[in-house]
Amino acid sequence: MGTTQRMAQFIKGARFEDIPTPAVNLAKLCLLDGVGCAIYGSTRPLGRILTSLVDELGGKPVAHVLGTHVATNAVNAAMANATHCHSEDFDDFSAGHQAVLLMPVVLATGEEHHLSGKQALLSYIIGFDINVNISHAMGEDHYGKGWHNTSSIGTLGATAAAAKMLNLDEMQIRMALGIGATQAAGLRANFGTMTKPFNPGNGCRAGVMAAKMAQKGYEANPDVMEDRFGFAAVYGEEMMQLAAIARHLGNPWALMGSGKDVANGIAIKIWPCCGGTHAANTAITKLLKQHPFKAQDVASVDLVTMRNPALMSANVRWPKSGLQGKFSPWFTVASCIVDGGRLDLSSFSDDAALRPAVQELLKKVNITQHPDHAGRPHRSRGGGEYWDLTVTLKNGERLTAPRVSAVGDTYGWKDSAAVFDKFKMLAGTVLKPAQADAALNAIMSMEQTDDVGKIVDLLIPAR
Repeated sequence: MGTTQRMAQFIKGARFEDIPTPAVNLAKLCLLDGVGCAIYGSTRPLGRILTSLVDELGGKPVAHVLGTHVATNAVNAAMANATHCHSEDFDDFSAGHQAVLLMPVVLATGEEHHLSGKQALLSYIIGFDINVNISHAMGEDHYGKGWHNTSSIGTLGATAAAAKMLNLDEMQIRMALGIGATQAAGLRANFGTMTKPFNPGNGCRAGVMAAKMAQKGYEANPDVMEDRFGFAAVYGEEMMQLAAIARHLGNPWALMGSGKDVANGIAIKIWPCCGGTHAANTAITKLLKQHPFKAQDVASVDLVTMRNPALMSANVRWPKSGLQGKFSPWFTVASCIVDGGRLDLSSFSDDAALRPAVQELLKKVNITQHPDHAGRPHRSRGGGEYWDLTVTLKNGERLTAPRVSAVGDTYGWKDSAAVFDKFKMLAGTVLKPAQADAALNAIMSMEQTDDVGKIVDLLIPAR
């Protein structure tokens, strides 16, 4: 039995009763966070452009663009909601971003077909499992080569979630995976532009489209994962561990997290910027708490990491806008110092990014690769990464932060209440407080609803 068939059997056979309660609760928390990010994203320049385009494209109005009054077909709604969700790079992270590939799919198809909250949560968790297990089997070089794995791999997770929502049979799922795999794409060259968020938007569009095509009898290669010109061979090359994909599906559930050999669970972001900056952000915020120095006192800031800075996901050395700043640890560290440890949505406006104090401090921030890792391939990191930070003051004093692991020491939420507060802050840009509270409560008890559309109704602003 091939990998594609094993994946299809897993997707088809999984039941809500199989999912541990903690995993269900985590899925709701991630979905809530993704919804908040999408609603906020609808208010941004990117969101206004895409919402206008989706409205112009039309389509049977069966699914909504969250935070707006625009209704369209499920394919376009999923595309818009995913793009909006990723607009600020504030959405969750685990072996790539997950909620952005799954929340838009289960809400759009659930609203269209009046499916239950249990079906949506089950499909979300299945898609998460597919995403993360492919990511771990793929290895490091796929991302190092320039693919944006959130979409190049995540398209298959979105396809799996859509296939489960539409209750496809095993062969239809194999066809959907074949259709989805041929659409998988996303280039890191677009980081720091509006197109970076469109990468997962396109992944969601492709996933819903693939499942719908397969449902109608459209055919693809039923063995697309293992074919010699298939997904593993083309995207993974020699490093892809094909058999490992199916080995851990649902055993244990990836959403739970159980170490780097299976999954690392989830990380709900506390900063609205690329995850590649978070280790540096963690180091500088810790140092500022210990030693509250001022920007004008700094002679130099030196960060040493395992990666070649030119190949990092966040590699914008001289950002000229707030959006570019989200992908620059040079910028996030400088901004954090200028603002005394604060790093939030306001840090990434164009005006904030172009402040003379920040631009001047940027010149003093240096990131270098540790000599032990120079010239070695991306995979040599073995899934790990550390950052060392030293600040030298003008008076000659050297301040050193404790070493930060980019996997174990960064990201993360304090508790569920912090995630709730984040949701209300983001959704509150569109929804009134009472409606935001109602939406939060509905999502956190969504396994009790018989129609996802009832939840989506709460995510549309009152006229």
